[in-house]
Amino acid sequence: MNSKSLRISLLFLLTAGVSIFFLPSCAKLKEATTFTVKYDLPDMSYKIDSLSFLKTERELYSFSYSVNIDSIIGTRNGLVERVSFYKMRFSVVSPLSAKLNWLSSARITLTRDDGTPVEIATSGTINAAENFIDFKVNDFDIASAVRKPFILTVYGNLNGTIPDLPTKMLMESGIEITVSPF
Repeated sequence: MNSKSLRISLLFLLTAGVSIFFLPSCAKLKEATTFTVKYDLPDMSYKIDSLSFLKTERELYSFSYSVNIDSIIGTRNGLVERVSFYKMRFSVVSPLSAKLNWLSSARITLTRDDGTPVEIATSGTINAAENFIDFKVNDFDIASAVRKPFILTVYGNLNGTIPDLPTKMLMESGIEITVSPF
């Protein structure tokens, strides 16, 4: 009986020692089991036919999106830790020679189903020689907003220069879903 108790005690100590060595903390375990899923939203193209090109901010683009997060992550439904945008690009598709010299800056808002807009990306100063803007995406968790249809709106500060009309534009965006078991 004494030998059996000794073996159980040694087995317990060995298991505890191995656990302490391989699993130093819950934070490390969470870090090891957390992963992200990237999902590109559909690209949206549209035309700018005519605008009042005054030196003022104007709505350039607005589109309603519907993302079924539950179908993207499948059985990991209760484990979504965070949803955020990882890319946003606004570009001129045609005419090929068109540049963004008619914009001085731009921003993007996400409007939730309750009607509250939240600024999620900004352009900073736009290079007039470029035909695209890679937005600086704000670190903002949009998990609650994207479970229902939402609207992305691009606003631009116009500088008075008139672009080649009609101009076809393209909006590319993608979300990143962080899944964690803890």
